Amino acid sequence: MKTVPIDRAAAHQRARALLSTLARPSRAEDALRKAAAYGTALSSFVENRRRARAGREDLLPLYFVWTVSRHCNFLCEYCDDHRGRRYPELPREGELDTAAARDVLAVMRTRCPSVYFAGGEPTLRDDLPELASEARALRYFPIVLNTNGSAIVKRLHHPGFSTLLRDLDLVVVSLDALDPTVLSTMWGYPRPADVLWAIHVLAELRGPLRFRLMVNCVVQPGRVAHARAVLDFARELGIGFAPVPVNVGPAVDATLADDPEYADFVELVLARKREGQVIAGSERMLERLLSSTPLTCRNTLKPHIDHDGKLFWPCKASVAVEPVTLDVRDFAHVDALWAHAAAAIDPRGFSSRCGARCNWAQNYTTDAYAHGLVEPLSLLREVRGFVA
Repeated sequence: MKTVPIDRAAAHQRARALLSTLARPSRAEDALRKAAAYGTALSSFVENRRRARAGREDLLPLYFVWTVSRHCNFLCEYCDDHRGRRYPELPREGELDTAAARDVLAVMRTRCPSVYFAGGEPTLRDDLPELASEARALRYFPIVLNTNGSAIVKRLHHPGFSTLLRDLDLVVVSLDALDPTVLSTMWGYPRPADVLWAIHVLAELRGPLRFRLMVNCVVQPGRVAHARAVLDFARELGIGFAPVPVNVGPAVDATLADDPEYADFVELVLARKREGQVIAGSERMLERLLSSTPLTCRNTLKPHIDHDGKLFWPCKASVAVEPVTLDVRDFAHVDALWAHAAAAIDPRGFSSRCGARCNWAQNYTTDAYAHGLVEPLSLLREVRGFVA
């Protein structure tokens, strides 16, 4: 199996050169930010237990996924917007300017402790560092960036991006193989070495700048060996690994389970987790995700907000029921937004009538949280595993 050749010494030198230009995080500020976010999460947990006991499913958010831009320089074979459309083929009109995007962050922070910047490709937004800094100022934790990795190192050389890594807690880079021919075909991008280079540079920067680094690997039928290579690569580099079984639209790719290599891969991932390799999620969550176990999905715990600041309710991936979209900026507080949304579509039992069979880690996160509303100690174990 071919791999992308990377000069690690050169990556180390590039990281050292960058460090002199990049802003450093403050331990005191981070402690206050984490305490504020944990306070929000605890307050929401108490309220969510009350709502769950009352039979309600309009649960307050654990984090929100924000498509800050539809623009993307990749054309991945497997990627879509959770509604069956590929980002580069979607219109980009309506993308929020910086001031409006700051308003979204302010409203969501009234109840939401964490933000997940996604795309498209979020690093193509010139004001991404400003949004990350605003999220830090509002005391979000964790602040997560999901990127294809192709542009981030180049961006870090620009003064406007000098604060970006300081303001992030977790950087997730998509990596689905190590073979350059396979990656070029899969991604529709001619220079996959850009991504591997970025991962090596980021791995050098994560210690001094105190962010976590993880690779997100979409596991596909006929390509399981490539996912295993990424699993080994992550262990060798000492970074996190997040396995994602491929979906076809909002449904499990049924052919993946038929791949003779897949069952062995699942066992290997779980064994590596038990051995201490950094793999996203608890062992319980991983086992359920990788085996496509039916789950208790609580959509409102991980709401999706689009590039135009509109919230999809109760879930963006719904097939049988058209979700409503609400402009977050029309509300001063998440409580008012959630009440208005629940009056439009009651989320009770929605996961059983939405018509989708999603197999995303986000959904299994809500499953773990829903389980924790009944068994709080299980949620404590999930959280402890995350922050360890």
